Amino acid sequence: MQFGNTTVLSNISLSVQKGEYIGLIGPNGAGKSTLLQIILGNIPPTTGVVIRKKNISFGYVPQDYFLHTNFSISVEEVIGMASTSLFLWKTKHEKKRCTEVLQMVGLDKEFGKRNFQDLSGGQKQRVIIARSLFNTPDVLLFDEPLSGVDFATKIQIYELLADLNTQYSTTIIFVSHEIESVISKCNKIFCINKTMHNGCHPMEFSQNTESITPIHHHHSLTKKA
Repeated sequence: MQFGNTTVLSNISLSVQKGEYIGLIGPNGAGKSTLLQIILGNIPPTTGVVIRKKNISFGYVPQDYFLHTNFSISVEEVIGMASTSLFLWKTKHEKKRCTEVLQMVGLDKEFGKRNFQDLSGGQKQRVIIARSLFNTPDVLLFDEPLSGVDFATKIQIYELLADLNTQYSTTIIFVSHEIESVISKCNKIFCINKTMHNGCHPMEFSQNTESITPIHHHHSLTKKA
């Protein structure tokens, strides 16, 4: 994958199966966000192909979503923005779905009436995750969504995502540069820094996370071919 004369990603090959919880790790600037955008179909790859299951649907949680603005909007309105409806008002089904996804992330029905900007960082993240679940996606993509959240809240969100993966067989791809925070929940890890690094850890790192001890993770930038 190239932007102009700059190679952003090269020699990337990975497959994701239904129900997997994938950790996509690597340092800042490694190309992780670009890879997510390619998977979503928002950026066409300059070389290679992306094969997606027919009619597969995606939910996406970006790095920053209304987290640091004073824009006044209700929780229900934030979630409702995921609707494909062209109408400003919501149908009974859409209102019911809003309640359902709030409950899925551990928030009650009345939470929908609250001002999004009055929420804590962890509550905002739960609402954004609920928004990503609105259309019942097959795959959820998370692009380092916990950068502004305290450690205790991060743990709660990781538990929430693990529950979503277990209870609903939702496929999850979680991008992070914090290796210690993702390996305990993922059942497969891919390490990227411009290219795919297969020899950066013992074999069990990518096959069995149950026995993995948290470690520091470093790669030098790959030179452009």
